[in-house]
Amino acid sequence: MSASPALKGLRWAVLLLYVGVIAGVSWALRDDTFRQHLEPAALARWGKQLLAMPMGSALVLGGYVLACLMAAPVALLVTAGALIFGPWPGMAYALCGMVCGATVTYMVGRFLGAQAMDSWSNTGKLKGLAALVERRGFWAVVFVRAFPVGPFVLINLSCGALRVRLRDYVLGTALGLLPGTIIISLFTEQLTRLLSSATSTDWAWLAAAVITVVLAGLWWKRRRPQRAAT
Repeated sequence: MSASPALKGLRWAVLLLYVGVIAGVSWALRDDTFRQHLEPAALARWGKQLLAMPMGSALVLGGYVLACLMAAPVALLVTAGALIFGPWPGMAYALCGMVCGATVTYMVGRFLGAQAMDSWSNTGKLKGLAALVERRGFWAVVFVRAFPVGPFVLINLSCGALRVRLRDYVLGTALGLLPGTIIISLFTEQLTRLLSSATSTDWAWLAAAVITVVLAGLWWKRRRPQRAAT
């Protein structure tokens, strides 16, 4: 059954409003004064103030939901959690917050529908994702979370538009995000320790590791055309 003209108009209005809000936030981020509120020290101060309030944990999760709706990258959300709350509490807040945010964004996509989403992207990419989800379901969600095929917010909206079963979506999102959340949180902790108490030897080893990785990448990039030719 096709949607009524009124419902189609409402969907387009919601979509345009949502895109407009994201564009406005992106424009505001260009202002130095606004960006100061997103620096690690400022975020840490805000996080502690939220936790000190009644229902502080719920407010923190609400902040993650808002960040997900505003298309914040996953790596930034996890890193912020580790910097603000420490590695393990931050890991828990980041994972729960991202799952909640992904679910809310899923609901937005479900309301908008696949046709509106495809019209917005103007690429028809939802067809490929739809085929994958129909074949694999839960495991498809795990895959696109562990190995993201697109921006976090776009995957959330697309899964809602394609009407992925909510249980598969929530559980698959949690399982798929878990490994990356752990890795980024622990890496952030180690990097913070290094920056706060590093010796000259530590910096030398870090520089050597970075140079090694860069040289290995350059070598592999030069080798690939040669191997393809043979």
